[in-house]
Amino acid sequence: MSSSFHASTVDWLGCWIATGQVKPGETIKVEADLGEQLGVSRTVIREAIKTLVAKGLLEVGPKVGTRVLPVRRWNLFDPQVVGWLSRSGLPENFVDDLLDLRRTIEPMAVRWACERATGEQVEAILLACNALERAVDSGIDYNRADQLFHECILAASHNQFIEQMVPALGALLAVCFEVSAADPDELRRTLPIHKDMADAIAARDAARGVWACMTLIDNADLAIKRYYPQVMADKKAS
Repeated sequence: MSSSFHASTVDWLGCWIATGQVKPGETIKVEADLGEQLGVSRTVIREAIKTLVAKGLLEVGPKVGTRVLPVRRWNLFDPQVVGWLSRSGLPENFVDDLLDLRRTIEPMAVRWACERATGEQVEAILLACNALERAVDSGIDYNRADQLFHECILAASHNQFIEQMVPALGALLAVCFEVSAADPDELRRTLPIHKDMADAIAARDAARGVWACMTLIDNADLAIKRYYPQVMADKKAS
């Protein structure tokens, strides 16, 4: 079985489910129908379904067939799942829960980074902040620079659970940044707060760093409430 066939089939089915083409509780087509529709073998479909079962999107049983599960059962710490969900615009409650998650994890990660970051990690955070400033000036790939900045801080927390969550948190943060970046003034307005957070970590000033982190998240919350409906409408239109 070609890995590229498997990957593309998983991606197609995951996006098909996540964008609401088939609803939770519904049974999806049998393997033969899907295979014919996608031009792949039953074996490829069967393996793709196993992958989606592992990600929590589907369940397979002798009486229920292959059934779509509700979003609360999906692995929302899987970057691929988050990517599928974000393609057509995330539900507002998902974004609210994401902000709550950021408030739960990021301020403590900043505090621990102030206490535990190595000299190399402090340097990486400062360099990521400089890259963020260049991205604001050039308008090129700001979201990726912002994501890298926050990932450097999460890694510098030296908490093994947070470190293992970095790929998933990075994908979730990317969604948050995409929405808040819809406000063109938001990027320039929050840059000084990012710099304050980086400087606080370099100075080992946990109180200042945590305050800057909470301020950033609160700003993102306000920007999302202003611009999210338009971002979601644009995604659905495209």
